[in-house]
Amino acid sequence: MSTAGRNTVSGRTYRRTRPRGFADWSPRPDTLRLVEQVHAVLDEYRAHLPLTARQVFYRLVGAFGYPKEEKAYDRLQETLNRARRARLIPMDAIRDDRAASAGHSFGYSSPAEFWESVRASAHHYSRPLDEGQPHAVEAWIEAQGMMPMVAEVTRQYGVVVYCSGGFESVAAKHDAAARIARREVTTRLLSIGDYDPSGLSILDAAVEDVIAFVDEMGGTPPEVKRLAVTEEQITEHQLVTAPQKDTDRRGEHMGATVQAEALSPTLLTDLVRAGVEEAVDLRVLQRVRARAARERQKVVAKAEGLR
Repeated sequence: MSTAGRNTVSGRTYRRTRPRGFADWSPRPDTLRLVEQVHAVLDEYRAHLPLTARQVFYRLVGAFGYPKEEKAYDRLQETLNRARRARLIPMDAIRDDRAASAGHSFGYSSPAEFWESVRASAHHYSRPLDEGQPHAVEAWIEAQGMMPMVAEVTRQYGVVVYCSGGFESVAAKHDAAARIARREVTTRLLSIGDYDPSGLSILDAAVEDVIAFVDEMGGTPPEVKRLAVTEEQITEHQLVTAPQKDTDRRGEHMGATVQAEALSPTLLTDLVRAGVEEAVDLRVLQRVRARAARERQKVVAKAEGLR
């Protein structure tokens, strides 16, 4: 076995490998032009960074006429990876799947550090923003990669985002039903997902299953509203469409399909904000915020006395 082979974790030898770590790169002119176009997209939506690769893809299609095909999307992903390794695009500008973790080591270097953390946390004191609301509100989004962008809006109203793309599991749907059934108020579900047979059928099945479980648990069935993508939005905003895949035969045939990531980050967050503000009682929310502000002043004053 060669020395190179023994230096790998598995002990195997490879004739070629992809770049590791940060790596210099001299892209061809057409690839460099693509990198420049990606920079333009990131600059346009810098208030919503990081973006998913799919969101960048759809903006390139709309703004620069980038080919709307999976082969072109694969090329974009490879370009994004190489450009970030070459420091041509910031690593944290693109939202990738991150490694999951469990367990952590936590502590303080001294009692003084602990009390300093108490004083600092006092400035973030708040009350639950859903306190006193006549309805519980949840946002369900199909694409996990878009959750942080949506949550950035919904957390301002005390609304939690769940990934409905994982609701194909019976356990996940049972968990959602148990959460809804425990509530003393009706739950309003705000749905965001792809406009295609698979996305819509998964949502329909999930809602039907959750409602059936809630009924068995003696709870109140949720109210469901589709925030995006809708047929009306496709026409109104001239969203990028694609023909239905031959392999996707769920339900009735659809002439055109649209992925939620075809919505610009600005349009997506505007739709979410409008939907949430319609679903929650803004007067109750304002009273909770005002009470939290008054209480925060007292908490901060008391924490400062710990010096």
